[in-house]
Amino acid sequence: MKKLFFVICAILIAASGFAQKDLISSVFEKYAGTDGITTVNMTGDMLKLITQAEMERRDTVFSSTLSEIRVLAVEDECEKPSGLNLKTEVYDKLDKSVYKEMLTVKQTNEDVVIMVKESEGRIKEMLVIVGGSKDNALIQIKGDMLLSELADMAGKYQMKGFEQLKKLDK
Repeated sequence: MKKLFFVICAILIAASGFAQKDLISSVFEKYAGTDGITTVNMTGDMLKLITQAEMERRDTVFSSTLSEIRVLAVEDECEKPSGLNLKTEVYDKLDKSVYKEMLTVKQTNEDVVIMVKESEGRIKEMLVIVGGSKDNALIQIKGDMLLSELADMAGKYQMKGFEQLKKLDK
């Protein structure tokens, strides 16, 4: 009976290690509600409404299905939290065997990295990471997407950080 109890305890302790939240979610939770930082979460239902309205207006077919868009951005007029650099906080800790780097832009005051998680030639998740002394933003887009449609999306959403998606067209 004691052996069974210890085995069950060992399994529960091991399982609790696997129950940790992913890196991106923990960053969003860490900064949500912090002064000078805006977080936006668009659900799949809201994205379906936007996509339907866009298709009706333009008579286009948008084959990508988005399930979630999350944006975390430091507001321009506010002072960012001390030591905040989302590139070092996210990119340096990201599992590079899961995410493929698509674009890197290095400037004096900021770095931009766009990474994707692919499956069967389609993008399942895209991360736009902007970090530096000038700007800091993190965008996570989940769904089943084509790269060309994501670049087109850059002009449609007027949220901080989305202008980085325009670089995918180049």
